[in-house]
Order: sequence, then structure tokens, then C-alpha cells
Amino acid sequence: MASTTGHPAGAAGGREVLAFDLYGTLVDPIAIAGELGRLLGDADGREAAGLWRSKQLEYSFRLTAMGRYEDFCWVTARALDFALASVGGRLPDGQAERLVELYDHLRPFPDAVPALLALADLKYELAVLSNGTPAMIGNCLDNSGLGEFFGQRISVDEVRAFKPSPLVYRHAAERLSVTAGQVRLVTSNAFDCVGASAAGMRTVWVNRSAAPFDTIGAQPDLTVPALDRLPAALGG
Repeated sequence: MASTTGHPAGAAGGREVLAFDLYGTLVDPIAIAGELGRLLGDADGREAAGLWRSKQLEYSFRLTAMGRYEDFCWVTARALDFALASVGGRLPDGQAERLVELYDHLRPFPDAVPALLALADLKYELAVLSNGTPAMIGNCLDNSGLGEFFGQRISVDEVRAFKPSPLVYRHAAERLSVTAGQVRLVTSNAFDCVGASAAGMRTVWVNRSAAPFDTIGAQPDLTVPALDRLPAALGG
């Protein structure tokens, strides 16, 4: 369903591409808390789910700062190990691997499909730009029902560095055959907005939790409280 013709104009008069972050923007990784709650108990499950996500991001930042790369599946598994150790949780054999595999089956946020349908109708070209491996991105999009919207699926695996490295955003523009200024990154992660802006992209911050924005970079070009508010915010 992704459009490939009649693209809305970008800043330089060429086409504009909307590049979407995946985890936390289109699909909800914290939803795994329910499964962790079943295995560990509600309180430990909620705590472990939050730690898992925060440590997953922290490990990706640290690896990139060190000039080292391990793919996002590896990072996700190591972050889960930390979260379980932090709450003193023990899982039956094979359950940790099954939890990591749930990243292939994350559910879309309720606002995702309405937004993508409207943007496709407006003839926007839609892409995904994610820390996930190509296999993780493909599996997640296909299992969530979002795959039909995205012709271009760009993984940081291709440059062996995680967001917010400028390598990621420059590579995305090259893959999309546009300038950085013709890409508008749509993300719920403030660090992703700051990184994309520093690399020359325009940005949309999806601020579902009404949180304050980061104080180390430019404010997002647009802020919306939910993805389904994005088409109107873009003037559609």
C-alpha cells in the first residue's frame, strides 16, 4: 500500500520520504510486560520489561561509542539477561529465547494503521529506519500487519552502528536516493529526533506520554501526541 508516485514535495522541491522508527513508534515493545508478568509475577514483570527496554538502548549506545558492533538480536538478548538478573528472575529453559523472539510479534500501536492508511492516501512514500536486523524488521512488520505500507526497510545492520550515529541517517538518505533534508524521521524516541536533526533530516516526535523533550539538541520540527494526528500536522 506504500505509495511510490506523486510524492509530496520536500524542502528542496523534490520528493519527501517519511522514515519511521519501528520499536516504540509503530509497535509496542513494552507490551511484552504481560508475558514477563506471567512468568515472573506482575510487579517483577513490569520492572523487568522496563529494564529490558532501557538496557537494550543503553547497550546499543555504548557499543557504538566503543566502535564495536553486535546486532540488535544479540543486544536484545543481553539486555534481557541484565533485566532478569536485576529482579532476581529465573526462567525455565528456552523461555529467554522465546521472549527475544517476541520482538518478531510485537503489536502495532492502535494509532499506527489509521496514520499509515491516511499517509498512503496522501501519496507519501513511507520507509522504516530501525535498529533491528533485516530479519527482525521484516518479521515484525509482516507479523504486525504493517508490512504492506513499507517498500523500503532500512536496518542499521547495513552500517554496523546504532542510532543516533550520523552514519545511520546518512545511509538512510543514500538508500532512499534523496538528500537528508528530504527525509522526515518519525519517531517516539527523543534521542532519535536529535540524531536525525543533527544529520540534516527534518523530524516528527510522537510524544504519546507528554514527556519533556531532550535538552541537548534541536527541538523537533513537529510534535504530535499520537501517530494518527500526523497527517493533519503535515497539512494533509
